[in-house]
Order: sequence, then C-alpha cells, then structure tokens
Amino acid sequence: MPPISVLVVDDHAVFADALRARLDAERDLEPVMVAYSAAEASAKLAAHQPDVAILDMRLGDGSGLRLADEVRTLAPKTRVIVLSASGSVDAVVDALELGVRAWLSKTVEVAELISAIRAVHGGEAWLQPALLGHVLTAQLQRSARPPEDRLGVLTEREREVLEYLAAGIGRAETATRLGVSVNTVRSHIQNLIAKLGVHTTLEAVAVRNSQRSPHSREGG
Repeated sequence: MPPISVLVVDDHAVFADALRARLDAERDLEPVMVAYSAAEASAKLAAHQPDVAILDMRLGDGSGLRLADEVRTLAPKTRVIVLSASGSVDAVVDALELGVRAWLSKTVEVAELISAIRAVHGGEAWLQPALLGHVLTAQLQRSARPPEDRLGVLTEREREVLEYLAAGIGRAETATRLGVSVNTVRSHIQNLIAKLGVHTTLEAVAVRNSQRSPHSREGG
C-alpha cells in the first residue's frame, strides 16, 4: 500500500512537533508535515494535498471548524481528523456536518490516533465510544428541525455574538459584555460564519435579519 501523507495542524509547537516525531516512526505514514497556524495550514493543504489532516479546533489565527470547511475546497481528497481538548457534542456534530471523519480527545493514546488515521484514509469514520451515543442523538434532533431554520445550528453563545454583530457592536465591546477574550469572540464569529455557509460577518447578519432567531437574547 502507498504511504499515507499527514498534515498536523496545531499552534502549540511543542505538541505538534512531538506528534509529528511519533507519527514519523510509522513506516506507512509519510511524509508527516506540520502547520502552526490556520494560514500556514491553508497553504500546505493547497500545495501538498495530504491524505489526512489532523486539526486542532482552536488556532491562534482562526477556527479549526472554519479550516475544516476550507479543506473541502483546498484539498477535496483530504480526510480530516479533529484532535481537540473540547468534548462539546454540538462542536462534534458541527464538524461532522462539514465533512470531518473523526473526532478524538487530545488525551487519546497515540496508538488510537494512528488507528484512526488509517481508518479514515480507508474511508471509515471514527468516534470514541463515549461520544457516539450523544452525537447520534444530537444529529437526530437536528434532522428534525425545519429546513428553513438556518440559525438553529448556532450555539447559544454564537447567537449572542451574532446579535451583537447585528447591533453594530465591535469585537472588543462584545468581549467585555460577554466576559470573554477578544480571541474567543473571534473564534465564535469564525464558527458561526462557517456554520451559516457565508463568507463575511455582513452576510451572517443578513441571514439573521432575513430569518430572525427565536433565541435572540434581545428579542429583536
């Protein structure tokens, strides 16, 4: 069998380099490349078209969810694995809807990650057993929503951020009101843009205005 090319995307250089070194020890995984930012990942995806990309969900310059969406255009044959510290069921379902093939915790044994790499390269999906039942339930709940409910894919916090965007409130002020960092607000914006299938905040607000969310915190 030909070797499996892998791209590790993580902005924690020590973690990324250690994972690359471990994967490099597997004879069927080569080359193993690393990108330390979303921008670098986009460039390497387009240039190298790796068989498998392993993405962290939180990157210093962007969202792993947004990057997972971009993979479908930049490298259509690349299979995506998310390796994340988060175990949010909503985030897992969002990722699966964007074509992600596997979601694993960052605390997973490397042997299981290697098995997942080989599985998704072979066309399989991979979820850890503790997540599987919750994810299937969430997917069934989403499928029961009316098709016009585009805002229903957003989390409560993402809807809050969208309301602030619609009110013309900047990221810094939004962060202050929500009690989070500006980087966290930026990640929420990138995630909601990806989920709504738009490209800019203006388009996201247009979706909100054309289809008012019943969950709006300000009621209008």
